[in-house]
Amino acid sequence: MLFLQALLFFAWQGTAALSWAEQAEGIQVAVVTGISNTWKVGFPTRHRVTITSGKPFRGTVELQTVDGDGSSVRYRDSGWIVECTENEPFSIEIIAKHGRSNRPIRIDLFDDQHKLLTQHALRDSERGTAIAANQPWLVGIGSPRLDLGQGAIKSAQGALVEFSLSEIDRADELPNHPAAYSGVDTILFSSSNHALNQSISKEQRQAMETYLRNGGQMVLTWGAGGPELANYSEFSNVLPGQLVSVAEGCEPGAIESLLGSQDQLDPLRCSVLKLNRGRIDVVTAASDRSKLPFIARWAYGTGSVVWMATELDCDEVLPWNTRPALLKYLLKEHWEKSEGRASKQSFQGYDDLAGQLNAMLDTFPNLRLGNLGHLVLIAVLFALCIGPLDYFLVSKGWKRPRWTWWTLGLASAGTMLTSYLLAQAWKPELPSINQLEFVDYDDQTQLLRGRGFIHAYAGRRGLYDFSSQHRSFASNRSAESPLLPNRIDWFGQPGKGLGGFDSNVTTQLGLPAYTIDAQSASSSEVIGLGFPAAGTKALQTEWTESIGSQNLLNGLGTVSGKDDLLQGSFANPLGVELENAILYFAGRAYTVPARIRPGEKVAISTSIPKDITRRLQRRAFVAGEEQGVEWNPGDTDSIERLAELVSFHRSAGGPSYTGLYHRYLSALEASDLLKLERAILFAQVSEPATSWTLRRNGIPLKAEGGKSRTVVRIVLTVENNSKNSLLMQNDSRLNIP
Repeated sequence: MLFLQALLFFAWQGTAALSWAEQAEGIQVAVVTGISNTWKVGFPTRHRVTITSGKPFRGTVELQTVDGDGSSVRYRDSGWIVECTENEPFSIEIIAKHGRSNRPIRIDLFDDQHKLLTQHALRDSERGTAIAANQPWLVGIGSPRLDLGQGAIKSAQGALVEFSLSEIDRADELPNHPAAYSGVDTILFSSSNHALNQSISKEQRQAMETYLRNGGQMVLTWGAGGPELANYSEFSNVLPGQLVSVAEGCEPGAIESLLGSQDQLDPLRCSVLKLNRGRIDVVTAASDRSKLPFIARWAYGTGSVVWMATELDCDEVLPWNTRPALLKYLLKEHWEKSEGRASKQSFQGYDDLAGQLNAMLDTFPNLRLGNLGHLVLIAVLFALCIGPLDYFLVSKGWKRPRWTWWTLGLASAGTMLTSYLLAQAWKPELPSINQLEFVDYDDQTQLLRGRGFIHAYAGRRGLYDFSSQHRSFASNRSAESPLLPNRIDWFGQPGKGLGGFDSNVTTQLGLPAYTIDAQSASSSEVIGLGFPAAGTKALQTEWTESIGSQNLLNGLGTVSGKDDLLQGSFANPLGVELENAILYFAGRAYTVPARIRPGEKVAISTSIPKDITRRLQRRAFVAGEEQGVEWNPGDTDSIERLAELVSFHRSAGGPSYTGLYHRYLSALEASDLLKLERAILFAQVSEPATSWTLRRNGIPLKAEGGKSRTVVRIVLTVENNSKNSLLMQNDSRLNIP
């Protein structure tokens, strides 16, 4: 009977395999990974999947990879729908994050009944080139002769080596989703390629605009092709004014002098951009002697733009011997400076601020971890019980040496019971969540963006489901306003330490694969995430919200003749009370009320502002000597200060102060905005923006304990009232209204 059952089972398996092979027959899958075949470990990565089938079908696609701990994770999205017609290629763009550069990546194709049709493991040629999470990455868009490698420079004292480079001259290499640009440090866009300019889709233009608005950096070298690109609203929104025409025969002397060039540059064709804000570094003159900005800088959203009025790959600039110096000048502020001192964190296992953030969030108030000292103490007490105590009490005192067998058992049982009770007292069974959130509002785009980083402690082992929601920050919200969904993903850290992307250690061996399931563009959840007993896991969440026009609430401007001093007033545009607020602008820190109610108007204090670096380093004069608070990379308690340094690491002195680099979370760095007519109100709110819903083995749970901090950063536009700005606006020879 057993033999017959086994025979039937294998026959059924063979039929199923044959059916699968028949379905998969004629289905071909090809994958292109990253941007120009380059992607960064630990960041969302674009995969363009092309499917060709001999039979028409409708289905879905999923991706299997590993997270930052080396554990298997499956990405699923309700928008990843495949609709194949007979022998016609169908392409779809999917986004997933990979925690290792050398682990398998697999694409699974399902039909509309979610039956597996085929599995496709990415070949080496399809995986592209993976670069480290802390590696600077420059993406160039333009003609095939951009040659951005001429400007190769080193950053962070050479520790991060030269930047990685991707050059694109075809629109099909550009992603449609802004998340695909998350690992890109800078996009350099030249307007020289007319065919490329015309073929970039609306989705691709929107992806670049969103990347910039959310804290990205772009270098626009728009010359003769500039007006063509400015016709698209996604690009014109980025410009702080109107691009009106192209000027011929522009004088190159200013840029030659700036770079100290001994080689003469031919007259240039330049775009005429009528700026109404921003900072001009270099002014040139057209053939009619009218002046126009040649190199300028400005902020857009929480990102920054460097503008050059001619194309980097135009016929005049391309053969110029000083071109490498020009490229370095355009990129000089886009990566961490090289003033880092010898690091003091070698014993920490991390050299990036993200590592310290993980260490802080992995410290739970209601959780105590046993260490070697506790183990030694228990072992010593056990040895005393079965050694001297047993000898003098049982053998000498009671004169019952045979009782030693009973006392040994009692001592062993007592030791085990003590260890068990300590584990129960130190490691609670209920889950707990620590989180740090950054909520950014920009008064130019009037968008709110939240980013949160959490560590979840499980208590008991099991399979956990996570979903999160945020409360609205709009001024018209009410207590009855519904919570809005967030997107969730895993969170990791660069480096070779435990849990680092370069580590060869898988920290959660034996746990099943879990799923990150996106129900919509703004909602996803984690399903079936395995936890060992008393285990932890790092996740991150993100959300956006539009809170309407608040232009009338901001009246900040510079003091006439001093473009680094503020005057005027602003108001809290959010529907929450702000606490512990401080206002930063142009290297200075301004005192504001400790609490700012929703809609409350705040006038800038007449007191002298403090230097931002001294304030961030907590420097003060004590007994006639200036003293500061040295930053400790091993500190796991000062989460509020860490949030401040994550926001203004360069202003605090960078690696020379913290001893750590700021690469993995560099999108949160806001120091550059302070130089581009932006003030930033840095504050906290009493209640977290994000709440969490947990299930363990399908049973709802409520997380208890844990620490939560929510930081609000309001980016405010500052009107430049200095004499230089007035001259720029009133001089008719400058093409600026």
